[in-house]
Amino acid sequence: MGLYRRGKFFWLSISYQGKRIQESLKTDNKKLAEKLYAKVLTDIVEGRYFEKPKDITINEVLERYMKEFSPLLSPTSHERNHQVVSHFKSVLGDYLIKDVTPSVLSQYKAERLQKVLPSTVRKELAFLRRVFNIAIDEWELCKENPVRKVMKSLKVDDARVRYVAPEEAEKLRFTLPEWLKPIVIVAAQTGLRQGNIVELTVPQLDFNLELIIVPKTKNGCPIAIPMTNIVRNTLLKVLQGKRIASLYVFCDEFGKPHSGKKVSIAFKRACERAGINDLRFHDLKHDFATLLVQSGVDLYRVQKLCGHKDQRMTQRYAHLLPETLREAIKMIESKGTATILLQSDNQEKYVNAANP
Repeated sequence: MGLYRRGKFFWLSISYQGKRIQESLKTDNKKLAEKLYAKVLTDIVEGRYFEKPKDITINEVLERYMKEFSPLLSPTSHERNHQVVSHFKSVLGDYLIKDVTPSVLSQYKAERLQKVLPSTVRKELAFLRRVFNIAIDEWELCKENPVRKVMKSLKVDDARVRYVAPEEAEKLRFTLPEWLKPIVIVAAQTGLRQGNIVELTVPQLDFNLELIIVPKTKNGCPIAIPMTNIVRNTLLKVLQGKRIASLYVFCDEFGKPHSGKKVSIAFKRACERAGINDLRFHDLKHDFATLLVQSGVDLYRVQKLCGHKDQRMTQRYAHLLPETLREAIKMIESKGTATILLQSDNQEKYVNAANP
């Protein structure tokens, strides 16, 4: 279409190598618009146009991400993204994407660390990094990701291993709401994340093979968790006690799944009533992994059962292995090369050889 007027300003519309370029020239002066149009044509032909960041705000970028990508994630992740986006819109929303530099984000990080934990800041920046990656690779809105440089210096100790002590479990037995108790039992006996549990559907349960099948975990891979007898009986009891037809295993009186936020709040309040400090629902996953390691399960199988993409996450439980390893070592105490070398006749040969 070339140069045309649309509303107050002149716009350009150009088709180049299969791409449609359409943008406002932000002027109502025709002569100036013609000069700007000619400059854009020159930049396109010489390859400079596609290297320039576009004049688009972070607000617009975030809205596009929430419309095109976030809905493809799990409902829990999508809900969490809404919260993070709302926060970023309030502090960075009016910035043009080209003006969000490492310096700007470094200042944001410093100010944010005064209010929240480093792990929270890291999660927020990780989300923004994903958005920028898409803006670079798919939308061609910028050339570099400014978040990457800022995150390098943000070290977070994520090796927290908090499990439920027996006396704490005893207290929770009396403070957990009845609807929440089976959810907590399944979490503690499967290591599944909260989102995977609240979104669990009946077709994911295979009682013949005694498996819980999760088609997509946090790392994007499917996983099949064997049911313990406790889990099997708990799930059957929940299904038999449902008063409404629903695809979801754990649902409210309307057949809708309990939200992750509802579960987290209810679990926190149950802990408060029990006088338990510093325990989160996610710690039930640590409880599961800790129990596996203390029962003698090797880290490779713990990694697979926990759905960890690599062993770095699983390695946090390595300190629980010594006693288990001690039992394994005892099994070779009377076998092998060392046992033969320590036989009395061999010892005499060594003594004679050393004193000819």
